Amino acid sequence: MTRRGERLDSPALLNYSGSKTWFTQRDEIKRTLTDHLRAQTTAHWLSILEPADIWCADVFTWPLLLEHEGLKVLDMIQRVSRDNDASLLTIRCSIRVDGQIHKSSRGAPRIGEPTDQSAEEYGL
Repeated sequence: MTRRGERLDSPALLNYSGSKTWFTQRDEIKRTLTDHLRAQTTAHWLSILEPADIWCADVFTWPLLLEHEGLKVLDMIQRVSRDNDASLLTIRCSIRVDGQIHKSSRGAPRIGEPTDQSAEEYGL
């Protein structure tokens, strides 16, 4: 926390110098960070933290994410449908198998649907 406290110009964070306190006082640290970070924009803080190689990232809203070039390049959006023709856009699984992207247009079943199908199949 000391390094972050220095970079963020937050004297309050300098009080958490031992790694044990980072865990035992994490809720207090989160409140301190939240209050401090509200004073400036995300862009301001990223401009300080990224060059210092401190892990951080902007958190996108859904509309911002959909416009982001990285999402488009990775081909992360897919449409899924159910048998009743209901469909929606969703993010696909990011796992690749043998370097291949796998998509399925089939949506998740309704609650209880697999049970109903099994009961019908086995005459229950």
